[in-house]
Amino acid sequence: MDFNEYLQRLAVQKGDQILLHCAFRKVRAAFPELGIGDLIARIQQTISRAGSLIIPSFTYCFQKNEPGPERFDRDRTGSKVGAVSDWFWRQPGVVRTSSPTHSFAMWGKVTASISLANAPASPLGAGSVLEWLVKQAQAKVLMLGTDFSSFTLGHHFEIMAPVPWVDVSPWGYLGVKKSGLTPEGEQPLRELPGCSKAFPALGNYLSEMGLIRPLQINGLTSCCIPIADIYQDALEFCRSHPLALLCPAGSCPACDERRRWYSDTLAR
Repeated sequence: MDFNEYLQRLAVQKGDQILLHCAFRKVRAAFPELGIGDLIARIQQTISRAGSLIIPSFTYCFQKNEPGPERFDRDRTGSKVGAVSDWFWRQPGVVRTSSPTHSFAMWGKVTASISLANAPASPLGAGSVLEWLVKQAQAKVLMLGTDFSSFTLGHHFEIMAPVPWVDVSPWGYLGVKKSGLTPEGEQPLRELPGCSKAFPALGNYLSEMGLIRPLQINGLTSCCIPIADIYQDALEFCRSHPLALLCPAGSCPACDERRRWYSDTLAR
């Protein structure tokens, strides 16, 4: 099986609005002939310019208590979320948004609606690329070799539910403040997305509901998830089981910070 057939088996189609997460080493192990450029080109050819390819290019340029934190430069600051992401945002015809903490690299239809100036106070919520995506027909999350710990849309579901601690920063222990840094100064942020290592709990729930159907070929496990199929169930999970979205107590300082706030709030 070649990669084009693999995409076909995953039900990637012309006109799809794709949010891509990719573990390139795993893809390359299954399809040794693919470079990053080949992988992206084949997805683009499949979905056409009637579709969109969106890849997180997060940099996490937060204001911090410590001196000299990194300032986001849309044209220079490298992505901190993988080789495919860092390659993609630099390519001709790709538009990168201006959020200093959670920028997205975009190609196709989305660029007619979301401009490079996009930098909402809710970087993964209201006004964000993700808000645009979930409203589109044929919106899908394509996960090539990744699990739900990289499921960026999970943060959007947390915000929309909302989970009790949605506007509580989990990064205080790192000296992170509730703002991003650009060359022009600080941008206040409404929410700071937290840890996603527990998001596989959401993935397991959706799998048990029969809403996710992984495809395993050549040792590569992937899935292409129509967002409309999971939207309401994912929101309900976030509302009903918010603590399942936090890592086990004592294993993650960020999740512990939110769990502590939640416990204190219930005790009042």
